[in-house]
Amino acid sequence: MNLSELLNADMTTLARMARSGFDWWVGELESLLPVGLIRRRSLTAWHRYEYGEVIAASRAGVDTLVIPRELCLVRTLTLPRLPQADLAALVALDADRIMPVPADSIVIGIRTLGPADESGGGTMVRVAVGALPIARAREIADAARAAGAVPAHVGPLDAGGERLDFDLAPAMRQIGLLPPRPAVARFWWAVVAVLVLVNLGTAVLRDQQQVERLQALVNAQAPALTAVRRIEDRVMANAARVNALNARRAAHQPLRLMATVGGALPEKAWVQRFEWDGRTLRMTGYAAPGINVVSVLKATGLFGSVRASRSEAVAETESGRPFDVVLTPRAERGA
Repeated sequence: MNLSELLNADMTTLARMARSGFDWWVGELESLLPVGLIRRRSLTAWHRYEYGEVIAASRAGVDTLVIPRELCLVRTLTLPRLPQADLAALVALDADRIMPVPADSIVIGIRTLGPADESGGGTMVRVAVGALPIARAREIADAARAAGAVPAHVGPLDAGGERLDFDLAPAMRQIGLLPPRPAVARFWWAVVAVLVLVNLGTAVLRDQQQVERLQALVNAQAPALTAVRRIEDRVMANAARVNALNARRAAHQPLRLMATVGGALPEKAWVQRFEWDGRTLRMTGYAAPGINVVSVLKATGLFGSVRASRSEAVAETESGRPFDVVLTPRAERGA
């Protein structure tokens, strides 16, 4: 069934699907339990169907009706290990091949006998499949109703005579020959499911409350955290400024540059003007006749570039030859 068919289904169809799904879920849970914990269908007293009538059990509360084995068609098959509900569906789909009569003329019951492998392992199991004609099943249901018995299990006894070989009651209930089983067991399973959901919801609610308390604690600390972050940002900004200032001071110290230039100038050279813009140095002054300041500064190798600022020739005066030099420190040029 696709989503469109599910949305267009009536309440009867949805209820039938819900019952089928609930029965499948109960069967899955039962298949997870150890065999020893599952209530066995042991028979201490039972109703009997003999000669067209039901003989009621002497003890009240019996819900099992035993029928003669010769009324049924019985086969033993090897099938994959599946839950009981899935095995029943698999047998019902292949009933025309399993039984020598049409599938719509019989009711079928199954019982898992045990592993197909003698070692107890493997993925295959032996399954007893029994079939009863619908006409005979209707006679049995009418006889049980006349005797005032409402059987929950219908079938022949196994070889040991202590339990049913297979149960035909589910198939008889499915086609309306027997009334639905009381909802007591389903009620308790529903209670268990509700309690599980309540526990899960309680756990989720407690976890959500813890998260909300933690969020409230974080929100309460938000102003202090904001102040700390602002202080941290200011400290980091001041540290960056200090580092940048130290770098500039280390790279552009005018006093150190003046000392370097003073040591490189010849003895008979005088500086009148010293201009430093952080990148280049311009000096103007006078030098004694015959002294080339540009050549002397280049010869020291302390500067990246040394050039005269004036291209025209300058005449010498009584105080000496004027010079105008532009130079770049080597470290600054390498940076």
